[in-house]
Amino acid sequence: MKKIAVYLLALQLAGCGYFLYPERVGQTDGKVDPTVVILDAAGLLFGILPGVVAFAVDLTTGAIYLPAGGTSALDKHTKKLSQTDTLPEGVDADAIARELTMILGQPVSAAELQFFRGDAPLPADIALARY
Repeated sequence: MKKIAVYLLALQLAGCGYFLYPERVGQTDGKVDPTVVILDAAGLLFGILPGVVAFAVDLTTGAIYLPAGGTSALDKHTKKLSQTDTLPEGVDADAIARELTMILGQPVSAAELQFFRGDAPLPADIALARY
């Protein structure tokens, strides 16, 4: 029974921020990383002790805090690509439509163009020509 408890404790500690983000060790404050909090809270499923130990390790070492300017893994996966209502500065939609018409050999209207901002992948319903 003791071996199982030790195994579960070791398994849970392997999922905390101390091991996942060793470069964060030594930080004293900052924005809390929700990913690490969720992983630490998962330790509470195994019992109070593993969860409390995981939180204690991450809080005392600073591994629970995001680095300055850093983003959480949750933020990276939930970032949504949004369509802009206005053209980006310096973009000439008519010139782009003319270029596309020449390249594709089909008429392209500037009104049909859609501009997106963000660094996330395009939505699945947007068809792209790949060359």
